[in-house]
Amino acid sequence: MKHREFNHSLFRKAFLSDDELIRVNRFKALKKQMEWICGRFALQILARDILDLSMPLDQIRIDYREKGAPYLTQFPEIPISLSHSGDYTAAAITRDSETTLGIDIEKIGNMPDDGFMRTAFTTDEIAHMAPDASTVFTHWTLKEAYLKFLGLGFNESLHHVAVIKDQIYHCGQKQAVHTWSCFPDDRYVMSLVYGRKK
Repeated sequence: MKHREFNHSLFRKAFLSDDELIRVNRFKALKKQMEWICGRFALQILARDILDLSMPLDQIRIDYREKGAPYLTQFPEIPISLSHSGDYTAAAITRDSETTLGIDIEKIGNMPDDGFMRTAFTTDEIAHMAPDASTVFTHWTLKEAYLKFLGLGFNESLHHVAVIKDQIYHCGQKQAVHTWSCFPDDRYVMSLVYGRKK
């Protein structure tokens, strides 16, 4: 669907600044607008609740670092992460500035073809992975969450990161991180990677 023009009166609670409304109205697709709006709202609610902020939601500002990772402008040292897929938006935050994290959520599709598998995963990953869509998409979300943990997104080669038996390897080295995955419903998988900053 084509984008729509949003304004403050369309929301029951003020949470977007004037600048953010301008930004969301520049997106050409309604899907992208909704993902962006839901991500903003989720992160603002989490920031307010976790950090015990008294400031109004529309004053909790989120910006993006050079490689695309989001951060709270008033609290740049507080780790946050964001993901969206289909019907869901997932957000994560921690008060511990010595920890970093990454979250990813994906809709579970059909079992990917061999071309995608060879592009997205290493030979070792494929050898250790059960050949079913739920397992493949769980591995994919762990890999994406780890790339967000690094603050790199897809600026890092997918083959530099391997998920084998719930352990993450980066350039062949086992990483001291924690992983967690769940299925919000039978169509989606969500994964979180977290650990101490290096």
